[in-house]
Amino acid sequence: MNRRLFNKGLLAMVASGLSGAGRAQTPVITRLLVGFQAGGSFDTLARILAPALQEHFGNQVIVDNRTGAAGRLALEAVREAKPNGEAFAVTPQGAMTLFPYVYKNLRFDPSRDFTPISRLVSFDYALTVGNATPARTLPEYIQWLNANPGKAIYASPGAGTTPHFLGVGFHRAIGVPGTHVAYKGSAPGVIDVTAGRVPSMFSTLADAIQQHKNGAVRVIATTGAVRSTFLPEVPTLRESGIDLVVPGWIGLYGPANMPASLQSAYQKGVEVALQSLAVQSRLATYAMVPAPSTSLELASLQKAELALWGPLVKASGFTPEE
Repeated sequence: MNRRLFNKGLLAMVASGLSGAGRAQTPVITRLLVGFQAGGSFDTLARILAPALQEHFGNQVIVDNRTGAAGRLALEAVREAKPNGEAFAVTPQGAMTLFPYVYKNLRFDPSRDFTPISRLVSFDYALTVGNATPARTLPEYIQWLNANPGKAIYASPGAGTTPHFLGVGFHRAIGVPGTHVAYKGSAPGVIDVTAGRVPSMFSTLADAIQQHKNGAVRVIATTGAVRSTFLPEVPTLRESGIDLVVPGWIGLYGPANMPASLQSAYQKGVEVALQSLAVQSRLATYAMVPAPSTSLELASLQKAELALWGPLVKASGFTPEE
């Protein structure tokens, strides 16, 4: 039997097996909602994933950009969608683990209003310094900060983001208070680090790796549990005695109350899609590694990071936004 027909039949059986109010029909079109502009890393991931999911399920899968409000608009739209597979959010970890602490009037509850489907990819965050900073390694940078505490300034892609609070955690760990400079995205921050206007920056590895390779900046540490396969010569923070391990990830979430059978079918679809060598090759160009998970594993990861960030955000003195 043709695999496409088989998968269409599988989802039809899943839908027909649901009864009463829980009955759902497999949609002709599935939308992957992304809360950021086209061309960014989250949008790119969704556009890499969409055709692979379309091939697996046999229905049309499109990317729907709902830009604005730091990605919250896309999540609000998925929250209101029917739990029948018509809409999913492709969202970074910060939206599900930091937003409850950085927004006063968040119009969704990350733990109650969504169905975790699968983690999609993992990636590394990086601590980058400019060539105007004399330190060549993380121990040298920490030594330099201790000798020059007035220069303990770091950039991030924005206030309330994961890189912002990675910087908070790093400076607390080394005992040197840091001054945070928030940019509107990574690109202007990297430019200022390159120009020597800001000594350092926390960002995704993808946002710094090319400048590191061409010598414009230096990535001196990554934040994963193990070294990045894309920069294996760069140690982790933990290797240098900084007990701060925060691997980056992007997840796929549906609306709350999605039937378990449908949830499982889409989780399997993600797993199959990410096994494609073509998909893996394209993800590697963005320093992303396929990392499918079960729904329970994604929920557990989200819960652990919610517990991590709460005390740190509070201790930082960050004022939640409206």
